[in-house]
Amino acid sequence: MHPAARILVENEKGEFLFVRKTNKGKLGIPAGGLDPNETIEECIKREVKEETGIEILELKVVGISSNPKSETITYPNGDIVQYFTVEFYSNSFKGELQVTDTEEIIKAEFLDKSFLKQLPTSEISVVESWAYFQKYGKVMVK
Repeated sequence: MHPAARILVENEKGEFLFVRKTNKGKLGIPAGGLDPNETIEECIKREVKEETGIEILELKVVGISSNPKSETITYPNGDIVQYFTVEFYSNSFKGELQVTDTEEIIKAEFLDKSFLKQLPTSEISVVESWAYFQKYGKVMVK
Protein backbone atom coordinates (compact mmCIF):
# COMPACT_ATOMS: atom_id res chain seq x y z
CA MET A 1 0.00 0.00 0.00
CA HIS A 2 1.35 3.39 -0.95
CA PRO A 3 -0.25 6.84 -0.49
CA ALA A 4 -0.28 8.95 -3.65
CA ALA A 5 -1.90 11.94 -5.32
CA ARG A 6 -3.00 12.96 -8.81
CA ILE A 7 -4.40 16.22 -10.11
CA LEU A 8 -6.42 17.78 -12.89
CA VAL A 9 -5.14 21.29 -13.57
CA GLU A 10 -7.32 23.48 -15.79
CA ASN A 11 -6.30 26.77 -17.40
CA GLU A 12 -8.47 29.79 -18.25
CA LYS A 13 -9.16 28.35 -21.75
CA GLY A 14 -10.70 25.16 -20.28
CA GLU A 15 -7.67 23.10 -21.26
CA PHE A 16 -6.13 20.51 -18.94
CA LEU A 17 -2.49 19.96 -18.02
CA PHE A 18 -0.98 16.78 -19.45
CA VAL A 19 2.47 15.26 -19.27
CA ARG A 20 4.09 13.00 -21.85
CA LYS A 21 6.00 10.30 -20.04
CA THR A 22 9.35 8.87 -21.05
CA ASN A 23 7.65 5.46 -20.97
CA LYS A 24 6.76 5.29 -24.69
CA GLY A 25 5.52 8.89 -24.73
CA LYS A 26 2.25 7.97 -23.03
CA LEU A 27 -0.06 10.80 -22.04
CA GLY A 28 -0.75 11.29 -18.34
CA ILE A 29 -1.48 13.89 -15.69
CA PRO A 30 0.75 15.05 -12.84
CA ALA A 31 0.81 12.44 -10.10
CA GLY A 32 3.12 10.73 -7.67
CA GLY A 33 3.74 9.07 -4.36
CA LEU A 34 4.01 10.64 -0.94
CA ASP A 35 7.55 11.21 0.30
CA PRO A 36 8.54 10.92 3.97
CA ASN A 37 7.76 14.00 6.08
CA GLU A 38 5.33 15.64 3.64
CA THR A 39 1.56 16.08 3.57
CA ILE A 40 -0.53 14.88 0.65
CA GLU A 41 -1.00 18.51 -0.44
CA GLU A 42 2.76 19.09 -0.36
CA CYS A 43 3.15 15.88 -2.35
CA ILE A 44 0.94 16.95 -5.25
CA LYS A 45 2.34 20.48 -5.32
CA ARG A 46 5.88 19.04 -5.44
CA GLU A 47 4.97 16.58 -8.19
CA VAL A 48 3.36 19.30 -10.33
CA LYS A 49 6.39 21.56 -9.86
CA GLU A 50 8.85 18.75 -10.70
CA GLU A 51 6.90 17.47 -13.70
CA THR A 52 5.67 20.75 -15.22
CA GLY A 53 7.43 23.73 -13.64
CA ILE A 54 4.23 25.43 -12.47
CA GLU A 55 3.29 26.18 -8.87
CA ILE A 56 -0.17 25.20 -7.64
CA LEU A 57 -1.72 27.94 -5.49
CA GLU A 58 -5.06 26.41 -4.46
CA LEU A 59 -6.30 22.81 -4.32
CA LYS A 60 -9.67 21.08 -4.09
CA VAL A 61 -9.93 17.44 -3.07
CA VAL A 62 -12.40 15.85 -5.50
CA GLY A 63 -11.87 12.13 -4.98
CA ILE A 64 -10.26 9.30 -3.06
CA SER A 65 -9.42 6.14 -4.96
CA SER A 66 -8.30 2.91 -3.35
CA ASN A 67 -9.95 0.35 -5.65
CA PRO A 68 -7.50 -2.56 -5.99
CA LYS A 69 -8.61 -3.16 -9.60
CA SER A 70 -7.60 0.28 -10.83
CA GLU A 71 -4.98 1.26 -8.24
CA THR A 72 -2.74 -1.82 -8.36
CA ILE A 73 0.29 -1.60 -10.63
CA THR A 74 2.93 -4.22 -11.43
CA TYR A 75 6.24 -2.56 -12.24
CA PRO A 76 8.85 -3.95 -14.68
CA ASN A 77 11.04 -5.05 -11.74
CA GLY A 78 8.17 -7.22 -10.45
CA ASP A 79 7.09 -4.96 -7.59
CA ILE A 80 3.32 -4.87 -7.09
CA VAL A 81 1.93 -1.74 -5.46
CA GLN A 82 -1.63 -0.80 -4.55
CA TYR A 83 -2.01 2.97 -4.34
CA PHE A 84 -4.32 4.88 -2.02
CA THR A 85 -4.76 8.04 -4.07
CA VAL A 86 -6.15 11.44 -3.15
CA GLU A 87 -7.42 13.19 -6.29
CA PHE A 88 -7.21 16.95 -6.65
CA TYR A 89 -8.39 19.71 -8.99
CA SER A 90 -6.95 23.18 -9.43
CA ASN A 91 -7.37 26.15 -11.71
CA SER A 92 -5.14 28.36 -9.57
CA PHE A 93 -1.45 28.28 -10.46
CA LYS A 94 1.47 30.42 -11.55
CA GLY A 95 4.60 30.01 -13.59
CA GLU A 96 5.57 28.75 -17.00
CA LEU A 97 5.59 25.16 -18.21
CA GLN A 98 9.09 23.71 -17.90
CA VAL A 99 9.92 20.06 -17.35
CA THR A 100 12.57 19.51 -14.68
CA ASP A 101 11.97 15.77 -14.11
CA THR A 102 13.44 14.67 -17.44
CA GLU A 103 13.91 11.07 -16.27
CA GLU A 104 10.12 10.58 -16.19
CA ILE A 105 8.64 13.39 -18.29
CA ILE A 106 9.28 14.39 -21.91
CA LYS A 107 6.84 17.29 -22.19
CA ALA A 108 4.16 19.19 -20.26
CA GLU A 109 1.36 20.93 -22.11
CA PHE A 110 -2.22 22.16 -21.84
CA LEU A 111 -4.57 20.35 -24.22
CA ASP A 112 -8.33 20.41 -24.75
CA LYS A 113 -10.57 18.08 -22.76
CA SER A 114 -10.86 15.55 -25.62
CA PHE A 115 -7.39 14.28 -24.62
CA LEU A 116 -8.73 13.16 -21.21
CA LYS A 117 -10.02 10.00 -22.96
CA GLN A 118 -6.40 8.98 -23.63
CA LEU A 119 -5.46 8.76 -19.95
CA PRO A 120 -4.68 5.37 -18.41
CA THR A 121 -7.52 3.74 -16.47
CA SER A 122 -6.12 4.70 -13.08
CA GLU A 123 -5.80 8.35 -14.11
CA ILE A 124 -9.28 8.52 -15.68
CA SER A 125 -10.49 8.13 -12.10
CA VAL A 126 -9.78 11.80 -11.34
CA VAL A 127 -11.89 12.87 -14.35
CA GLU A 128 -14.82 10.88 -12.94
CA SER A 129 -14.24 12.37 -9.50
CA TRP A 130 -14.14 15.93 -10.88
CA ALA A 131 -17.44 15.38 -12.75
CA TYR A 132 -19.02 13.96 -9.58
CA PHE A 133 -17.71 16.86 -7.49
CA GLN A 134 -19.12 19.40 -9.96
CA LYS A 135 -22.53 17.70 -9.95
CA TYR A 136 -22.92 16.90 -6.25
CA GLY A 137 -20.41 19.15 -4.48
CA LYS A 138 -18.97 16.12 -2.67
CA VAL A 139 -15.78 14.11 -2.78
CA MET A 140 -16.15 10.83 -4.70
CA VAL A 141 -14.87 7.82 -2.78
CA LYS A 142 -14.11 4.64 -4.70
